[in-house]
Amino acid sequence: MHRDLRLADGRRLSYTGFGGPDGLPCLLVHGFSSSRLLAGWAFSRELLDRHGVRFIAVDRPGYGRSSPNPGAGFLSWAGDAVALAEDLGLERLAVLGVSMGAGPALALASARPDLVTSTTILSGMAPLGARERMNPAARADALYWRLARVAPWLLRRLCDLSAKAMTRADRAERLIAGAERAMPDADLRIFRKLIQEEPARAAFAADARESGRQGGGGMLDDLLTYLRPWGFDPATVRGPVRWWHGVDDPKVPVALARRLTERLTDGAARFVPGGHFAPFAHLDEILAPIGAEA
Repeated sequence: MHRDLRLADGRRLSYTGFGGPDGLPCLLVHGFSSSRLLAGWAFSRELLDRHGVRFIAVDRPGYGRSSPNPGAGFLSWAGDAVALAEDLGLERLAVLGVSMGAGPALALASARPDLVTSTTILSGMAPLGARERMNPAARADALYWRLARVAPWLLRRLCDLSAKAMTRADRAERLIAGAERAMPDADLRIFRKLIQEEPARAAFAADARESGRQGGGGMLDDLLTYLRPWGFDPATVRGPVRWWHGVDDPKVPVALARRLTERLTDGAARFVPGGHFAPFAHLDEILAPIGAEA
């Protein structure tokens, strides 16, 4: 069920619960050009129930129904997440960040180790150096990162166009076909398995449309925020931190993930065959330790 939380500064934080009410609470933090509805197609109800996990899936600022908060940074988002946990009466929870949800997830664990039981990162984006060039294999992603450095005004236009295309797509099959055209074969196999049932296909389309509800501002802020200092050192996050990454990830080069995970003070990394969707071939292994925290 979708709910809204009105934050102290008047902004809205939107979230949806997935899984049984008795499951261990886990905050799900979506990635770039996605929304809280990611959970509806990437993590089945059967999977969540099998491991006793309940997702609290949150729209990050500017995505879905959550108010924009441009330039606020990851630690500001962590404060929003703490407000949500307090509103729900949660004293402990796990957090799982997907792709560009990594920074916010790690920020929460850094700011509130007393609240977060564990942090799981799937295909997560890692910090960049001040002048380091982000050069992913995916050409469209490489263009977006270059524009974020040199022409954010033009990037905003591209993000808005992308969001408009997703919200105006009249059929799920059109959205799915567009997503599949950009995927390497390894990702395509996993993606098709995730959405092989009709409810999951409809949920993917709903996620895509919801991500662009407010235009491309959320996408723009994602890219700009990752090019700035994070405000904390993610390598010092008290764990456990479990990081899963595909060795041929075309969106987040595996070298970035290795560089960070080698410095984790209390973490473990699994580098598995495949691309950006590679961790989603291991969801039972990923959710089992989260459910065991109960």
